[in-house]
Amino acid sequence: MTDDQTLVTASGPEALASLPVLPLRGTVLFPYLFLPLSAGRPASLAAVEAALASEDKTFLAVALRNPEADPPTRDDLYTIGTRAVIKKMARSASGIELLVQGLERVTVVRVEQTEPYLRVRVRSLPLPEDQGPEIEALRRAVLELMSRAVELAHADAAVNVAQLAAQAQDPLVLAFLIGSMMSLDVPREQALLEASSRVEGLRLLHGYLARELEVLELRQKITSQAESEMSREQREYLLRQQLRAIQGEL
Repeated sequence: MTDDQTLVTASGPEALASLPVLPLRGTVLFPYLFLPLSAGRPASLAAVEAALASEDKTFLAVALRNPEADPPTRDDLYTIGTRAVIKKMARSASGIELLVQGLERVTVVRVEQTEPYLRVRVRSLPLPEDQGPEIEALRRAVLELMSRAVELAHADAAVNVAQLAAQAQDPLVLAFLIGSMMSLDVPREQALLEASSRVEGLRLLHGYLARELEVLELRQKITSQAESEMSREQREYLLRQQLRAIQGEL
């Protein structure tokens, strides 16, 4: 059976789907999460228009290995991306503004067309479902690190860690959610997206958070030292002023 026949007759994780490609520069879209996107380049606009014209309004959101590639080729794209659906759309003078939601991980099987936009065949890549005590241990450790990072960043009003844990029951989805909030670079976000197990995803996130916490603690130390130095200089300045005032009176 050919791939074309598989697309028509098969269903489930082995079925292939044909999707227009919207390359992502500087970010990764994770399954189940929302992301605002802009399309302005001709190929990107054509891909979005193709998605909007389809019944389900879906497309492939996949990060670029080289964000400078224009127009990007298949080799410029990561192999694993996210099938996404357009939730909101607004046209502007510069292009199209979108609000999209990730639906599932997919892996690119082959390129179907390159003009006027890139279209590929993809296969669903279900999230792993490995179990075990290490997953719960890592999950708790990740939430503890996140709580500490939020505390140091003074972002309590913006991030409720307990609420995050309640919203994302799946450990890997929790990793996606927290990872999307961390301003990670594309290679680290992509590694998280491609995690082959829950344990791997949580380990990656734990490492990212540990590094972020180290930076935040160092920043706090530098800030405290600077404030302490400033206070010492202010005290010395006030003392000099007082001495001058006393000498003037004498």
